[in-house]
Formats: sequence, structure tokens, C-alpha cells
Amino acid sequence: MDNLSLTDKIKKAALKALLYEVVITPKPGLVDRINNGSHNDMDIFTFIDSALALESYFFDCAKIVLNNENEDFNQVFLLLRDRGKQADLDMFSATGGINTHKGAIFSLGLMSAAAAYSFRHGKRFNYISICNYVGKLTDTIFDLDFKDRQAENQTSGLAYYHSHGITGIRGEVKSGLPTIRNHSYPYLVKLIESGATLNDAAVNVLLKIIINCNDTNLLSRGGLEGINYAKQMAKETLEAGGILNKDGMIKLQKMDEVFISKRLSPGGAADLLSCTLMLFFLNDSVDTKTVDVDKF
Repeated sequence: MDNLSLTDKIKKAALKALLYEVVITPKPGLVDRINNGSHNDMDIFTFIDSALALESYFFDCAKIVLNNENEDFNQVFLLLRDRGKQADLDMFSATGGINTHKGAIFSLGLMSAAAAYSFRHGKRFNYISICNYVGKLTDTIFDLDFKDRQAENQTSGLAYYHSHGITGIRGEVKSGLPTIRNHSYPYLVKLIESGATLNDAAVNVLLKIIINCNDTNLLSRGGLEGINYAKQMAKETLEAGGILNKDGMIKLQKMDEVFISKRLSPGGAADLLSCTLMLFFLNDSVDTKTVDVDKF
């Protein structure tokens, strides 16, 4: 595969992941085909506009790797970060100033770069290899983001790190995406291979992600009580079967109602779901069945 074909494939997988993520339904507290979740300022069309504005960004993230193969990972990360700042502006321009995909710009940009590394060195899109390259790219992220930061200039991520020891998405990427590597991607493949539709599999994967990651979006909206409450509800819902049976579906609908009433939104988990879907689309390993819309 030549460089143009490689970057184009990566771009399409990332864009497809964003577009699929928003239409996966139901997603408690998140924008989907039923409602806008805990968000009054955005809907499914806002997300589509935002995703389309990021198409060239994903292409460029892969291209940055291919054009700088002799640079160390830290230098490539800085180049990716600069391109990400422009992607933020493109997103806000497309949405009229609404933050739909800032977290996904960070995580999927890294995934696009890591996918280029993985294919260049292994001639395939191995999910463990991609996750490992994300870790290599972000090895110094805490020094870059947190070192010598004055208290008045702290981001919410830094505040949570100091107050609760929660590293959020920075810890996730630096560790090579353990939630995806150990939980969400293997679980997605297992569900698809067992006959679940991609929609249904992704809904249950979202629950699995909520249980296994520390979502700072939930933390910022509900504090420690909110994130622990969300984890417990997701655990109970998944144990009941999630979307795959009647009892689980009832719990899933209740979870959506409670999240909306409490203004809880697992946006960080949604970003990791997008990354999981991107891996799936890169590999083309399992037939994706048609989404079943009748139950909604």
C-alpha cells in the first residue's frame, strides 16, 4: 500500500468511526438518534457537521508520521498537537462554537498517527500495536501538560490529577489505551462474532468502557459521586444483558433517563468508543450487520 492509499484508508476509518458513534443508539446521556442526552446545545446534525470538518485532519495526522519517520516520538507528538489546534478551530467553525469533538480530536488524531506507524512497521493494523504506538507518542505528556503549571492556569484535567489522582485521557493514552486494548476492542469483536449487530454491540461496548475508564466528563459534571454512580449503573445494566435482552434494555432506558436528569454525559467514554470503532473499521475483520432500528 502506497502512502496516499494508507493515509486515505486511515482517514476514512477515523471519519466513519465518528459518524457511526453519534448514530449508535441508545447511548445514556449522549446525543443519539432518540434524543440529545444531557446536551441542550447540540444534536446529531451538529456532530455530523463537526465530523465532516475533521476529515482532512485525520489524513494529516497519518501523513505527519509518514513524513517524519526519522524524528523521535516526542517531536512527532508536538507536530500532531499543532495540527490538532487547527482541527479545534475547524470544529468550532463548523458547529458555531460548540464543542462536539475536542476529546475525539485528541484521541482519534493519535490513533490515526499510531495506525500509520503500525502499518509502516508491521504491514497491518494490529490493535495492540496501534495502542502501543499511542503510548510511545504520549510518553512525555504529563511533563508537557502539567509540569510547572501555575495553580491559576490549571486545566480541569490537572485539577483532577492533583485532587483525586485521576489521570483521565492523558493517563489512558500514556498507558497505551488499556481500556481499549484489554476491554472494549476484544469485547466488540466477540459480540459481533456472536451475531450482534454493530449498533447493539457498540451500545454494550460503551457500557463496558464506562465501567473500566475514569471519564473526566462524568467527573466534571457529577464529581466522584457522579462517576461512581455512572459506573455502577453501567455495571448493573451490562450484567442484565444491556441492549441484547429485555431486562437489560429496560435498565438501559432508565440509565438514559437518570443521566439526563443528573446532566451526566460520558463523553470521554464516547471518544474511546470512537477509537474502538476505528480499529474495527481499519481491520475489516468481521462482517458488520445492518443496524436494527425497529426497537427504537
